[in-house]
Amino acid sequence: MTFYRHFCERNDFLLQVHTLKNSVNGFALPYQPIPIYLPGFWQRLKNTRLNKLTETFERLYGSVFLSKLSISRARAFSPDVVFTVGGSFDWTSLAAKRLADIINVPLIASFNDWFDYPWFTGLPKTKKLIERNFKKFYQTSDLALCTSDGMKDALGVHPNAHVWYPSGAEVKDNEVSAESVLVNSAHFTVLFGGSLGEWYGPMLESLVLTALQKNPDLRFRIFGSLQTWSRDFDVFAKERGIYFGSVPFGELKKNAEKADLLLLPMGFHPETAHVERTSFKTKFLDYLSFKKPILVWGPKYCSAVRVAREFDSAEIVTDPSPHACIEVINKLSLDCARRKQLSKNAMKMYQDRFNPAKIHQVLLNQMSELISKRPQHVS
Repeated sequence: MTFYRHFCERNDFLLQVHTLKNSVNGFALPYQPIPIYLPGFWQRLKNTRLNKLTETFERLYGSVFLSKLSISRARAFSPDVVFTVGGSFDWTSLAAKRLADIINVPLIASFNDWFDYPWFTGLPKTKKLIERNFKKFYQTSDLALCTSDGMKDALGVHPNAHVWYPSGAEVKDNEVSAESVLVNSAHFTVLFGGSLGEWYGPMLESLVLTALQKNPDLRFRIFGSLQTWSRDFDVFAKERGIYFGSVPFGELKKNAEKADLLLLPMGFHPETAHVERTSFKTKFLDYLSFKKPILVWGPKYCSAVRVAREFDSAEIVTDPSPHACIEVINKLSLDCARRKQLSKNAMKMYQDRFNPAKIHQVLLNQMSELISKRPQHVS
């Protein structure tokens, strides 16, 4: 979504996009993407017991899958740069690097996630080797854009690395000073909107079931897809009007207007620690545009907690127990002044650092500087 906001919703770039088939479903695109494929025999191998071997090969030598068609189309297009997603790390990143070398233009890589997000799919003994290849890819990128300070710190020193936060939804100028509308009703409503994959589904399941025991007046409204919670809870949440599936962003915003609190969970498990240190959730920045109080439920080291503490822009729960989280939600439901303060601080956070126009300008500035340093550059 963040790339769509930069490259499609704004008119600063002339694009030619080479991407995996079906990777852009659901978006109205201003261009016709050029599909890229893995060979048919390789796809068949990936569906066998050799899948871990194929995943390992792709992350070490995936540049071999760069097609002649992509090379010829890129040469005809004559771009100033090649832009790719460096993390999560897969064969398309390495193919982009090879393409940039062949047509002799700089490579810009955006590091949004660590190499093994959401989990490592290669041969276990090769994990360190692939991590080294991931960091080598970072070092050889002409411009490295890191999604958070935690990502930049983890990747290490680079001569041209910069923090480039995700781009959230924009707040119109006439809405910036508007106070959050706090809902007054018999029920305090908590909303979550985003991916329900990996560890987020079970976290929300435990929270909702705990709330039913601790405070039946709490209401949850959950929007998203890829849910990983139990089948029983999936049925229960749909029947009880708790889970509504995935909805367009405009509809999510309308539902947020009826909520009292926006929830942002982050994983506590040690295996997810590095991911949560280095990533930065776009939904946190989307939440800012809803102008409602936010609660971050996650470990103290995760990026969302670190930024929320800096601005006091969200209530923070660093205890993994759902009972602890419900206790804080209950306190907030009785403290209108604190909720107003959180909303006010969240808008300050938006204006100070996370205005999408400011984030977009970082991209423009760094890209322009990179292109201007090319030998025999013609503007």
